Amino acid sequence: MLSRSASAGVSLALLFAAPAIAQPATAQPATAQPVRTVAATSTSPAGSIANRPPAATVFSVVPDEGDLYTTDTLVCLPGSSFVSRNGALVGKTLADFDRRSPLPVLETAFTLHRPASGVDLDLTLSRGLIELTNRRGDGAATVQVRFWEQKWTIVLENPGSRAVLGLWGRWPAGSRFRPLEAKEDPARAPGPAAAVVFLVVAGNVSLDVGGTTLGMKAPPGPAELRWDSVGGIRPRPQRLDKLPEWVDPAAELSPEGKKLAAAVEKFRAARATAPALALDNFLSSTDPAESRVALVALGAFDDLERLVRSVASVKTTEERDFAITVLRHWLGRGPGQDQRLYDNLTGRLGFTDVQARTLIELLYGISTEDAAVPETYEVLIDYLGHEKPVVRSVAAWHLVRLVPQGREIAFKPDASEEEVAKTQAAWKKLVPTGRLPPGVRKE
Repeated sequence: MLSRSASAGVSLALLFAAPAIAQPATAQPATAQPVRTVAATSTSPAGSIANRPPAATVFSVVPDEGDLYTTDTLVCLPGSSFVSRNGALVGKTLADFDRRSPLPVLETAFTLHRPASGVDLDLTLSRGLIELTNRRGDGAATVQVRFWEQKWTIVLENPGSRAVLGLWGRWPAGSRFRPLEAKEDPARAPGPAAAVVFLVVAGNVSLDVGGTTLGMKAPPGPAELRWDSVGGIRPRPQRLDKLPEWVDPAAELSPEGKKLAAAVEKFRAARATAPALALDNFLSSTDPAESRVALVALGAFDDLERLVRSVASVKTTEERDFAITVLRHWLGRGPGQDQRLYDNLTGRLGFTDVQARTLIELLYGISTEDAAVPETYEVLIDYLGHEKPVVRSVAAWHLVRLVPQGREIAFKPDASEEEVAKTQAAWKKLVPTGRLPPGVRKE
């Protein structure tokens, strides 16, 4: 459960913590650095895709019809497209502007590799939604996709065959954080849990997973397969009678979805000419859609310092919710992200060890067991007056999620002592010390 004690070294101690998912260690033989070569070409306007070579620290804008290289980290705006070097495969990153997909995807990122003989495209998917289409004049097209120590071979059997793969990660609620010591192997450290959805949108597809080949086809038919890092793959594809809305090209966007799509296109056009200025302008925008695009960009481009400060400075409940979602999304990308956040917090952002652990464990989430313990609410209410405004914001976010009746209680991350006292008093009235919120039962 949540604890007020700093002497223990952890401010988010849990009696019944959900275990973090340990990642299997794999031996990495010493090899020469791979040569950076062209593997695909962008077919989107400038600003749609950003690339970061292994030795670089910042992302650059890929120009119109720009080359995409192996080993680079490629971050794509929704709707970005590219073609494999041999012309057999088209890739396109998808958006979920109306939040209809089974995975809460924010952006798409991947790395290309030099394909082996018989493979048209080889990539490691870091996160997001990517659509793959066979554009060969006749015959099959083959894609090798890697993620989380998995290696899937996707054979798009007919010209026009199309499939979508989505990857998302999140830490189990109630996980504990411990900084790695210098002698420890990062590969053995706990990591978040990941989930994948694979869907055949058109034509026929063969999917090879660990030596097992599965035949799939677009709806109506066995069209969907799920995988997660805890339970592995479901043994059989799920039959679908029709395409889900989130991949149906004929599905109409909501008014809010159209606003987000328009904001993304505006951001792309601005980045094409002045990348840094575009982000600054969108961060200061009063348009909610533009603010959301800017927050996603901060996470996508690893601008942790400004992302953490944005979580601490947003003014509305909706903006705070979204900013925290982006930070949690960044944290859940894979093993080691929590250590990177800790290093940034205790480095340039000036957090103490305990302050950094407090924030990270709050971002992991509150477990079901902790939500049934009165002390959890007492500590969250205490955190509304924490030294770090970002901790105040995440504590307020948890309280509103756990106790929706308190949504209208005034909260400002930069509140004065008097304002903090009033906010805490209002929460204590709603959730008295030693008691649980209305409707919550003790385990």
